[in-house]
Amino acid sequence: MTDSAALIRPIARATLPQEIVKALTDLIMKGAWKPGDMIPSEKELALRFQVGRSTIREAVKSLAVLGVLEARAGEGSFVREATSELLSGAFRWGLLLGERNLDDLVDVRVLVEVECTRRAAEDGGAETRDQLRASLMDMRASGTDHEAFMESDTRFHLAIAQAARNPIFENIGATIQSMVRIWYPKTYYIPETKGRTIEEHLAIADAIERHDAPAAAEAMRSHLIQAGSRLRQILSST
Repeated sequence: MTDSAALIRPIARATLPQEIVKALTDLIMKGAWKPGDMIPSEKELALRFQVGRSTIREAVKSLAVLGVLEARAGEGSFVREATSELLSGAFRWGLLLGERNLDDLVDVRVLVEVECTRRAAEDGGAETRDQLRASLMDMRASGTDHEAFMESDTRFHLAIAQAARNPIFENIGATIQSMVRIWYPKTYYIPETKGRTIEEHLAIADAIERHDAPAAAEAMRSHLIQAGSRLRQILSST
């Protein structure tokens, strides 16, 4: 409880229960509470988030419906085990990700995103080019704002998935990015991460713009492997 207490902060627009849902989910994904742990009481959460208890109650009920939390009468609310069938695949991956299955995640990213990139280079038009350039511009402008950088990074990868013109690729890409958003920001503590990420994205965007499918695919493959290595460096030190 002590570790999680330091991470809980008042939330803007806190009258919206979905903001509390997002905050609680982020805490679970960051490891503040492990599967099987009891989360703080409704009263304590309301105090720490500076919201009404009814807002907390509604958020906790939502997470229980989603299978993230389990409410036990007379005891409290507990984080479900990561193997629960009620949890989404992305949420299970987020909870379970470690060095061993990081390799599996990178393998899946390579299989899906390299092919999307090849197709984007073959078929992508001005709209894709503009989306990628705008994302790169926003990444450069984000400075020390990690959230803004991550948002721009996500848009870059989703634009490529959309350019593949296959809704299944697009949906898989969105699921992958939900995991990336949870774990890869940890690498921002490596000083050169952002600069290297921008350089790697630029190589991908340039190849797509030239319609050079082999170069674009190889640039994406290299980026995914390097990004995985940066995350592995963080996971192995924790």
